[in-house]
Amino acid sequence: MNETPKNLDHISTQWSAVHDVEHFLVRYSAAVRHYLEALLGKDGDADDVGQEFFLKVVANGFVRASPDRGRFRDYLKTAVRNAALTHLRKQQRQPDLMDVAVLQDTVASADPDAERRWPADWRTCLLNRAWRALEVHQQRSPGNLFWTVLRLSVDHADEDSTALAARAAEIAGRPLRADAFRQQLRGARLLFAELLVKEVAQTLESPTSVDVEGELAETGLSLHVVPFLPAD
Repeated sequence: MNETPKNLDHISTQWSAVHDVEHFLVRYSAAVRHYLEALLGKDGDADDVGQEFFLKVVANGFVRASPDRGRFRDYLKTAVRNAALTHLRKQQRQPDLMDVAVLQDTVASADPDAERRWPADWRTCLLNRAWRALEVHQQRSPGNLFWTVLRLSVDHADEDSTALAARAAEIAGRPLRADAFRQQLRGARLLFAELLVKEVAQTLESPTSVDVEGELAETGLSLHVVPFLPAD
């Protein structure tokens, strides 16, 4: 974790990592699943399309994915939507089903909800990745309580540092003063912000600080980052 960038000007990315199947499945499968549910409903259709989509990714990767197609989250959303429409066209081969135009209209009518859910689900995926990375950092750093103190501060936001320190001490099995809790929390917030920046940068090609700031703002992640990074 020591190589985590210290501000937005020092970020780097590997947009080509989207061709890494494990990278994709770990990071974005939940967002794909929820988007399909918003388009097709929480039934067998969403299950079938999701399984087929993931199998194709495992077998072929994202053969058409490239940085000149824009942000990966936009590319992915289009790919998932096309998978849903392909599924509907296959269904149309059965004469007892509705006309494909009607089915497409059904998907289109679900778009407002799907479009609202996609950024939220994408944001959740990125946040979960940052939380997991923070937890790993704690596990690998003796004496570190970054994940514990940040989690407690979120789950018990109405409590002061004395009460939170007592909770953290019980979890850690060792004494922890309020001032020590606050010090750990400052470090945890900074590292979490840096980890989140890194996750966002993974989906942009050669991003500048302006690019990442724009993506953080558009995905609603700025509040998790901007207050905790250095001013530069």
